[in-house]
Amino acid sequence: MLLLYLLLLFVFGAIVGSFVNVVAWRYKPGSSVFNLKKLSGRSRCPYCNKQLSWIELVPFFSFMIQNRKCRTCKHRLSWQYPLVEFLSGSIFVVVPWFLYRFYNAQHIWIDPRFFWGLVTFWVLVFLIWLLITIIDIRHYLVPNGLNVALGVIGVFIAVSKNAIVDMILPFHNSFLRQYQLILSPSQDVWFNHITGAVVGGLFFTGLILLGRGRAMGWGDAKLAVASGLVIGWPEMGLSILLAFVIGGAFASVLLVLKKKSMKDKLPFAPFLISGFVISIFFGASIIQWYLGLFGV
Repeated sequence: MLLLYLLLLFVFGAIVGSFVNVVAWRYKPGSSVFNLKKLSGRSRCPYCNKQLSWIELVPFFSFMIQNRKCRTCKHRLSWQYPLVEFLSGSIFVVVPWFLYRFYNAQHIWIDPRFFWGLVTFWVLVFLIWLLITIIDIRHYLVPNGLNVALGVIGVFIAVSKNAIVDMILPFHNSFLRQYQLILSPSQDVWFNHITGAVVGGLFFTGLILLGRGRAMGWGDAKLAVASGLVIGWPEMGLSILLAFVIGGAFASVLLVLKKKSMKDKLPFAPFLISGFVISIFFGASIIQWYLGLFGV
């Protein structure tokens, strides 16, 4: 029965992923990402503008049976479609499952309203991060509307965590678990969420001012502030470190393969978001591994 529920969640998530694709494809720089006029209306082929039938909109299935081509103009379709659908489906399965196990919800009494509210907020966060990643790769910018949405959800996450903090296992008010005691001066939920936003904002603002806007954009700074409210401190510190490690490694590979030069731009939001995600799922394990290198 559990597998059936997980399968249904994945299918529903893949359908939501199709909508994420629609938002990403229809977004134009300078416009609102929540422009209902642009989001409404039937889906069309981005190449020949032909209105798509329902059989052409089924996640994964349509992409495969059409052999990755539009049925009308035969133009090759982007791998973005099935990839985003897969990632969105995975979000709907992995995030609730991870949070359920992280908070040990099956053994500890937690008010279901707050717990499942927390799960819902986190699913929305991951979907917004996915959408930001696509848009930044395509347009080299992070829409203000998505940063505002992240910040608002971050406040609700802090409220939900604060409501269940006395019901959960020790050290589980942070994804870094017991290492929060070392890395944060306070265990207060609000203190850590606000600190995450402030540190993220100040760090990237400093980079922008030092680089005079050439190395980093204000969208990245706003993303750090908004996501800092979501993940808090010390997760933000680890996320920034991971973002630069991943980004540096990726850029080095592109330079070696001569796919990019030192003058070319790279969208940074995908690396920053990768840092957020890795910190959430593997942050405690990474710190444990690192300290183990020194016999701690």
